[in-house]
Amino acid sequence: MRGTPLNLDETLTIIQTGQYIIDADLAGHSLANLDLTGKVFERVGLRGCDLSGSNLVGCQFRKCDLTGARLNGADCTDASFSAATLAESLFVGATLYNTTFAKCETGVIDFSGANMERFTVIETPMPGAIFNGTNLSKTIFTSTPLDRVRFPGCTLTLAVFNKASLQGADFSGTDLSKCRFAGANLRGARFTGARGVYTAFTEAHAEKADFTESELSMANFSGAILDGSRFSRALLEKSLFVESSLVRADFSGARLAYTDFSQAIVTGADFSNSDLSMANIHRANFSDARLTGANTNETRKTDPELAEGETWVSPMASPKERK
Repeated sequence: MRGTPLNLDETLTIIQTGQYIIDADLAGHSLANLDLTGKVFERVGLRGCDLSGSNLVGCQFRKCDLTGARLNGADCTDASFSAATLAESLFVGATLYNTTFAKCETGVIDFSGANMERFTVIETPMPGAIFNGTNLSKTIFTSTPLDRVRFPGCTLTLAVFNKASLQGADFSGTDLSKCRFAGANLRGARFTGARGVYTAFTEAHAEKADFTESELSMANFSGAILDGSRFSRALLEKSLFVESSLVRADFSGARLAYTDFSQAIVTGADFSNSDLSMANIHRANFSDARLTGANTNETRKTDPELAEGETWVSPMASPKERK
């Protein structure tokens, strides 16, 4: 960082008397438990700095180096970190309500026990981020790389992961009520024992994802690619798999009453001992699917009149429209 290193007295004088701290080097100093409400830090070196317990409400950190900085228990409500370096920084037990990370450089960041409700990430990869018992309710991780990140004991209600990269991520045992994963990359992700209602996985790529024993009633998997995924013993009643690809997926022992598989591709899938009562399989491709011991009571098969309407092409249609 640019600027002349300051001693502690000079540092405190600048912080207490000025609203803007620009081009200063405060690396390694302790700024713990200070009231820094609304301060603007621009191009400030805060490498290894201790900001634990400080009031950082409304603070702005622009192009600052916070590598290894400690913000444990700090109140960062409404704060913003833009083009900042945050590798190895600690936010354990911090309040990050309505906080924004925009175009930041990151490494392993520890958010254990933090309150990150309404937290927003913009063009900031978060590889190796640690979320342990973190409140991520209403967070927005749109298009964020989060591959292989784990979420043990986290609150994720209403979180948005649309188009995020979550390959190999682990959501086991979490509450995913009203979460959105539209268009996300969930290849190999784990949702074992996850629970919730109205979770959206529309058009997600979730090949070989594991939903074993999850309880995700009324979930929406429409248009998703779920080839080779495991849903054994899952509760998925009233869920939607419309036009999804479920080649060789495992639904053995799953509860699928009233679930909609309209126009889905389920070739080679395993539905043995599952409950498909009242399920809708209109125009679904069930070739080579295993249904041994499955309850297909009142399963709704293809509606001929509806199928005719869906496939009808006007004689006035162009060659392109006829395809």
